[in-house]
Amino acid sequence: MLSAFERVLARRPLLVKSGTGLVLGAAGDFTAQRLEGGAYDRRRGFAFTSLATFWNGACMHHLFQWLERALPQSHGLRSLLPKMCCTQLVINPFVYLPLFYLWTGAVLGRSLAQTREKAEKEYWRTLKATWALFVPFNLVNFGVVPARHQAAALALFSFMYNTAISLIANAESTRGVSWRPDHLYSEEISPQLHASTTGEASKLMAVDLSS
Repeated sequence: MLSAFERVLARRPLLVKSGTGLVLGAAGDFTAQRLEGGAYDRRRGFAFTSLATFWNGACMHHLFQWLERALPQSHGLRSLLPKMCCTQLVINPFVYLPLFYLWTGAVLGRSLAQTREKAEKEYWRTLKATWALFVPFNLVNFGVVPARHQAAALALFSFMYNTAISLIANAESTRGVSWRPDHLYSEEISPQLHASTTGEASKLMAVDLSS
């Protein structure tokens, strides 16, 4: 199975990585919606799945290739630290998060003014929570995982990320809770999320996509 995956990955890397992002993005949101109960929201599912496919597939394929050419993994800390600075201080705050709000806002039918208001309200806490999760992950991903598997590893790790953010997405509107990141530690408020994520990772992106 692994050898077959390696062969397909070598021949069609972009297709494999995009497909991995699609499947795991859809699975993350579907899992969250099943845990919440109620009917499946296709529009919400499409918002998460389409973004995960584009970002974890095409974007990360090209970004990780470029990073590996510029900063080979074999250089150890000399390449690891610049990669971390690039992804956590440039890509996440100035590329991914703006894209996240614009993409999901467009799919969910928000106006640009509504999207901007939402981003301004949530940006800083969202960025801090993203760092809490992805700084330790990327240390391992860039330091240990072979370069050809890094985009797929990111997509796999993002399954938990997508599940958590989707669980949070409708919580405020359905339960009347005013969310803060520390609320995610509470088993009373979110028993499913509390049971499936722990520590800093459970602070993940307190974003209400339903408003």
